[in-house]
Amino acid sequence: MRFISNVLKKIVVYGSILGISLLGVRGCDNIFNNRTIKKPSYEVNSYATGITGHVEYIKYANGAQDVKEYPGLAHRFFDSELHQDLNGDGLVDKIIQNGAEWKMNSLTEILVRQSDYEKNKERFDNADKKLQILMKKYSSNLTK
Repeated sequence: MRFISNVLKKIVVYGSILGISLLGVRGCDNIFNNRTIKKPSYEVNSYATGITGHVEYIKYANGAQDVKEYPGLAHRFFDSELHQDLNGDGLVDKIIQNGAEWKMNSLTEILVRQSDYEKNKERFDNADKKLQILMKKYSSNLTK
């Protein structure tokens, strides 16, 4: 009985430490990544995702748009992906995937809608949906 009580105490203590640590990491992610930057030529809206990731939506005055996805706290340590709408039509024209920056040659893949859409239809369609959601969420005063 005493053995079970001691084991249970250790589990509760370690679980509490882990939980508090994860909340601290999430709090730091929110502090550093939830922001909006407005300039005459562009607007950036960034928000935290999950425990350690974040997404940046950038809209330029000429109508072009970027969506950058960083799945981990430090994008230098994890893969990231950039979706670009170069002409402002609301469709992703390029998908650029990068590996962690600490790896040599971290550029993993570049997909261009014009030539790669048929083989990567699902990826482009998912990127288009994400862009449409962000366009609605962060409608801007920037004009084309």
